This record gives sequence, C-alpha cells and structure tokens, in this order.
Amino acid sequence: MIQLQFTTLSEDWIEDLCRKESATIKILSMKSQDKGSRITHFVDITSHKVRAEELSKSLRDSSYVIESDVAVVGSDRVVGAVTSNSCFVCSLIMDSKTGYFIGPAATQDDCQMNYKLFMGADDIPNFLQALHAKGVLYKITEISKVSPTRALTSKQERVLKSALELGYFDYPKRASTKDLSRVLGISPSTVSEILRRAEKRTISGYFERN
Repeated sequence: MIQLQFTTLSEDWIEDLCRKESATIKILSMKSQDKGSRITHFVDITSHKVRAEELSKSLRDSSYVIESDVAVVGSDRVVGAVTSNSCFVCSLIMDSKTGYFIGPAATQDDCQMNYKLFMGADDIPNFLQALHAKGVLYKITEISKVSPTRALTSKQERVLKSALELGYFDYPKRASTKDLSRVLGISPSTVSEILRRAEKRTISGYFERN
C-alpha cells in the first residue's frame, strides 16, 4: 500500500474563505451525494482574523456553497458539514475504486489544498491520469510505502481520524462525542462504540508489531 500526497488548487468556497477570512480549512472526510454531483465535506475551520460566527456567516452567504451546517466550538473555530458541487478532485477520489481518502486534507499557506490518499502502487498512474484528464493541475509532495498494521474499517478510520483532528483526545478535550456526532452525522452512542473498537484494534496492532 502506498501513501500519496499532493497539492492542488482549492475549490472555490475553500479558496474564498481562506483568502478573505485568513481561514485554515481541514477536510476530515467526504461523502458523495446525488450520484457524485454534490460532495459533502466534513470540516474543521479556524481563523486568526475573524470570529467563529463570522466564519459561519461567510459559509451561509457563499455563492459556492449549496448547504452548510456548522457548529461554533470555540471563539475562532467551527466544525460541521459543507456541501458544494465544484470539487473535481473530491469527485475523483470518491469515484476511485482503487484508493481512498484518509485525510485530513488541509489548506496550505498559499490556500492550495493538500490531499493524502492510500492506494496500490499500480493504481497511482491511473489516478494521476484521471486528474490530468479533468484538467486538474497538481504537485506531488510525497509518495511513501505504508507499513502494514492491523486494519481498521473505513468507518473506524474516519471516526478515529476525525476524533484526533477535532481534539477529542486532547487534554482538556476540545471536542465531545456530541461534537463528533454532529460532524459525522451519526449518533453519539455509535461514535463511542466505533471509537472503542478502533482504539482496541490500533492498540492491539501496536503491541503485535512490538
């Protein structure tokens, strides 16, 4: 299994928010809707320039955003779901039968987006060719082999990574199971159960390797 990282131009709503509000946007996970014509991003957005309420308003007012459902979780931070229909890269990732998004994708200093994927070595040329065919300009920042570990399911990985990125494991906690529930669109009890299973697999895998 290979980890591929690459940077490319952000979609319109992300670049707009990044440049106008000095925001950092992290995409924790994605979900395809309407047969791929719309992509819902589960995001964590912060800004050192404006308050969280202004970030939320900017999303609601953006002509590039179809729907936003975010919650204020700090003075300069919102988390939640943002739906758009202009992300070619997201659509290609979601349509890929050979690789998958492991996130978090995040904006860089120049407001470009850095994506991280897992895929088979033989599948990388096909994915990059698909980007080229869509006219997507990109720069590869890393290609590395991933050491085998006890595998998590895609859902466990998504929930565990979201928990890590949102600050669920921080002390003091920056996010609760209710915050994760809102971002991921699943019940708090389901979040807790998935986290327990994912933590057990991850810890078991660590001790098996060591």
